[in-house]
Amino acid sequence: MTLDSTPSTPGDQSGFIARLLELGRPRRERLPVVAPRPQPMPSVGKGARRSLADINPPPLPEAYLALRRAAENPMSTVAEVASVVSLDPSLAAYVLRLANSPLFTPAGRVETVSRAVGLIGLTEIVNLAAGAVLTRLFDKPPRPDLLSLPDFWRHAVAVGLLSRAVARRRDAVGSERFFVAGLLHDMGRLVLAVAEPDLAGAALARAVDTGISLAGAERLEFDFDHAALGGRICGKWLLPQSLIEGVAGHHNPSLAPDSVVAAAVHVADFMANALGVRAVPTAGLPLLDPKTLAVFNLAEADPAEFEALLDEGLSAMAALFAA
Repeated sequence: MTLDSTPSTPGDQSGFIARLLELGRPRRERLPVVAPRPQPMPSVGKGARRSLADINPPPLPEAYLALRRAAENPMSTVAEVASVVSLDPSLAAYVLRLANSPLFTPAGRVETVSRAVGLIGLTEIVNLAAGAVLTRLFDKPPRPDLLSLPDFWRHAVAVGLLSRAVARRRDAVGSERFFVAGLLHDMGRLVLAVAEPDLAGAALARAVDTGISLAGAERLEFDFDHAALGGRICGKWLLPQSLIEGVAGHHNPSLAPDSVVAAAVHVADFMANALGVRAVPTAGLPLLDPKTLAVFNLAEADPAEFEALLDEGLSAMAALFAA
């Protein structure tokens, strides 16, 4: 990492990690020991491997593209953007739920799309709406042996909340973008499970059998991981560079050494897994670059505060994507 960081000794960092793991141990122990084995189980042969460039995401829905065009138009007003949102009932309902969620904690109930758009802001509403887009991209859900959508979204929301929380320790500007990067960090895993189930199944079977992380199993099976795929998808969708870096670098923040967003999502992903909010319960914990802890001075933090954050806000936020 080349980001400026607050000095912290390795011992302090180890203490933070140890306390975090101890807090999460009861929740992790309640997770299933044996997961359903994905089918097909054999490793993917070299001849059957797909390259990263061969896997393309579905096109973005017109409702989302219309929202982006309106929000990015410097002449647009809040009322005009709200009108575009209102044309899609599902998107309008999502925006209203989002405005009333713990992410924004409004003073009173937000009941109109126009007020919701004003509260969220024209910049962030496009990025936050990408989460709603992910829930409707595919005609069929992923196979349940490859990906549990409730677990996927609980983990995604947890990483979003934790990313925003650690960023605030640096007084980072625009903390919602950290939430969005955390929310979208595993989008490559969702696309892989739906578009390439054989690849996803082979990697998941290896992770379950060996106890290594899913990302490590993916790299062994087909030479790239879901983080790289997610970053490519963000690029093809023309999402902001900070989101591309946060998604692509969440398992290897050295790929974006100057990105506070990538560092935050990397730390938050480890923390969510350590606290037992996991998308793949039986795989190993993701690797942690300890230098990223110093970026946010986490050696001085109390892990119980992050556990409390999830206890308070996770269920309400995850419900946004179950509705």
